[in-house]
Amino acid sequence: MTTSITFSKSGYDPFIDCIKAYAIICVLIGHTLPVTNYAYGLWAGMQVPLFILVQVFHFYKKEDTCLNIKKIFQRVVMPFLVIGVLEFIVLCILNGGYDCKSLIISGLLDGGGYGPGSYFPITYVQIALLLPCFQRVFNRLNRTQVIWFFLVLAEGLEVLCSLIYLPEWLYRLLAIRYLFLILLGWFWVREGIVLNRRMVVLSILSALAIIYFEYLAVYFDIDTEPWFFKTDWTFHRWPCYYFCAYGLVFLLHLIWEWLQKTEWISNLVKELAKSSYEIFLVQMCACYANRFLHIFIIWSISLVGGIVFNRINNMIFRIKAK
Repeated sequence: MTTSITFSKSGYDPFIDCIKAYAIICVLIGHTLPVTNYAYGLWAGMQVPLFILVQVFHFYKKEDTCLNIKKIFQRVVMPFLVIGVLEFIVLCILNGGYDCKSLIISGLLDGGGYGPGSYFPITYVQIALLLPCFQRVFNRLNRTQVIWFFLVLAEGLEVLCSLIYLPEWLYRLLAIRYLFLILLGWFWVREGIVLNRRMVVLSILSALAIIYFEYLAVYFDIDTEPWFFKTDWTFHRWPCYYFCAYGLVFLLHLIWEWLQKTEWISNLVKELAKSSYEIFLVQMCACYANRFLHIFIIWSISLVGGIVFNRINNMIFRIKAK
């Protein structure tokens, strides 16, 4: 028996909005609440992989897969730079002043910025730059060959990073651990989410891989190198992504079919999805100050600030377009 979920390749798809809204809420949960001991990787720890899957889907669903550098700079890089400057100012205020050089260096070594998840915009840009290159791979190879290509690429880079002792901070900044998601996002475009016997087995094995990396390998202090580079984000590895792209999203679709019947929930999901990137950026500032702010205030600043930030961005871009 086979069950499938297809995405709209032309026009608005509310379920894609549901995925983005769920991911941004999980970002806030992960950065503010002590939930990392409750099977975090199985339900809330896949925020960035979900965002990347949506990014890949939106790129490959278009007939014209040319890279729009101007749009990426305006919608991704510029807001990130604005938030980076604000983070720098907030950090100086909260800590009573620092040497600017030390702050900049510590920010880079902490993952490309100062707030939680600051590596994501940098990863997003890298994936955007790589997607046109991988289009040639998809055009030239058949399905089986493409799968083997990405398996060898993803695992080969993990081994290489281990053997050359790549600095952990640099590994976090590079998109190496997320490349396998390009394959799965391409499958979303080509065939949707197909849950047949094989994909169910792969999703279950993938979920077990998350449990292994998140708990067993940590608890028993198992050295995963050289097969998997040692990093704090233990379940952001290619064997874990089948569950994210298929099992988790399928469960999310079942919930969405029920929730979308309520109009205010549908409108809220659409608003969160539309402003998800800006909410992500604002929470980087708010969550960094969580020693001084109540969780409710952090959520309020992140959600309201992100929505307002999105409105400002859209207004500026419309002015430039004219």
